[in-house]
Amino acid sequence: MIYYRNGKFVEDLVDMDLSQPAFRTGYGFFETIAWNGRKACHLDLHLKRARVSLKEFSVFEESIDYEKIISEVIEANALTGRFARVNIFFPVEKSKTFPIITAVLFEHDPERIWSLMVAKDIFLTGLMRHKTMNRMDYLYAWQTAHESGFDDAVLTDFEGRVLESSVASLLFKKGDMYIEPQTYYKLPGTSQEIAAKHLKIESKPVLLESVHEFDYVFALNTLGGMIPVSAIGDVVFDTEHETSRKISDIILELN
Repeated sequence: MIYYRNGKFVEDLVDMDLSQPAFRTGYGFFETIAWNGRKACHLDLHLKRARVSLKEFSVFEESIDYEKIISEVIEANALTGRFARVNIFFPVEKSKTFPIITAVLFEHDPERIWSLMVAKDIFLTGLMRHKTMNRMDYLYAWQTAHESGFDDAVLTDFEGRVLESSVASLLFKKGDMYIEPQTYYKLPGTSQEIAAKHLKIESKPVLLESVHEFDYVFALNTLGGMIPVSAIGDVVFDTEHETSRKISDIILELN
């Protein structure tokens, strides 16, 4: 893999100061962005979210031309015209970050349907509102779900309220109304923000014990778009594809 950092294109190895928290504890932030074969989708929204975190934690960001450099990283990795996952990492060293940009091939399946398990562990912190590089809790929930035959894990709080999944925002539909879980403890999803411009979405608490009352469930993220969910644990849902395809095309800027 060829990546960009600090004005250079480098292959494979990342040099980091072993004494700094970016290496020792994963101190930093990151964004995952879809490259749809032509462009980095909604790059402005991802940079806006990242900069909210950088500002809150008083981190100085090296100024670079993200759009230009992402295109160059895509070309360097022979991904032009192909669907790819682009990541921008903001490792923090001495209150500064020099962004690292990577790109790898990603197989986008527009017909994919997810089934979700409920995560066994509960973790709550204000950091859930930030896309931090130290995401072991999320990764463990995702790995456990995959090992159990599911696509992802639903995260909840101690009162049984649904938050999000380990890698996606969640959207519940009942009748004509779409509902996103109302909670402080979840990442402000860029795909959710995009969907809200085209769907009438209300923010309300969603109890895990009441998910069976909804007609449909969707997971939204940068790479998958709007993904129909067929089950949460033992609760089975019908899947609706017309709306999910429309919103996915908007999230992935395919039109």
